[in-house]
Amino acid sequence: MSRPKILVIDDDKELSELVKVGLEDAGYEVFLAADGDEGVKIARELKPDLVVLDVFLPRKDGFTVMKELKSPARNSHTAGNDTRNIPVIVITGRAPMMEDMFRIEGAADFLIKPVDIKALIGKIEKVLEKK
Repeated sequence: MSRPKILVIDDDKELSELVKVGLEDAGYEVFLAADGDEGVKIARELKPDLVVLDVFLPRKDGFTVMKELKSPARNSHTAGNDTRNIPVIVITGRAPMMEDMFRIEGAADFLIKPVDIKALIGKIEKVLEKK
């Protein structure tokens, strides 16, 4: 059985590496993206089982990434890039009031930084069980 694939989109390299190690120890295959553009590209190519998404990102903010991931493929050329059903857990160190906006766009869950790896793993397991 293959390990679930998790894409972490966060520009904080230290945090991303910490999350990666924790998730790998929990049995997940982890991929990292350091900005919004890269995150959308990897999500469309990889089709991960779940995305962990930071709000404040360079090149394309988390809200824009979320909208792109949750929007339907617009034509046959992009139909294979459909990411609408990939659950997204949003993380941020600021602006917790953004939670409602992200939930409206389809976020599966929300977590405030600093990230507690055990809490993140618990949220991931819960979301993947529903999927």
